[in-house]
Amino acid sequence: MTARDQQFFALYRQHRVEDQRGFYDGRRREFRAAQDESVWLVAVLMVFTAAAAAFATANVGGLERLWSVLQVAFPALVTALVAYNGLYAFERQAKIYGDAANNLLRARADAPDVRPLLDDVAAQGVLRAYVQQVERLLDGEQARWGELDGEIKPVEPPPKPALTPPKGS
Repeated sequence: MTARDQQFFALYRQHRVEDQRGFYDGRRREFRAAQDESVWLVAVLMVFTAAAAAFATANVGGLERLWSVLQVAFPALVTALVAYNGLYAFERQAKIYGDAANNLLRARADAPDVRPLLDDVAAQGVLRAYVQQVERLLDGEQARWGELDGEIKPVEPPPKPALTPPKGS
């Protein structure tokens, strides 16, 4: 490879490929942490729900109304948290970012510094092919966000009860 090609490759790898892979890894960790927090919080709220039910049944501390309110409040919080998790699709986003980071790692096998080259012309061809491959991967990652938008479906409102005329009218 010529000195100019080597300089371009070093800059491209560092500032395009590695920076982008670092971004993907960071986002993957962030969304996995959000998913884990959501799961744990739902589990804790479910335990609180069971405890509130037991305390209401036993009328602990003479606070039966408080325990009854908590029996209703905790499941409502669980429902809201599950809806929030579904809305933001933490697990799916983590997968998209993880796949993109892994694809960039796989592309590394075709990098010009990994493959033995015979001459400058061959090196330029390999470098060009590598850049095109990386750019296709990055474009593909962007296209997957459109897929995610299509997968998120709005929540359907519950069906309205049928109105029946009162008997005897």
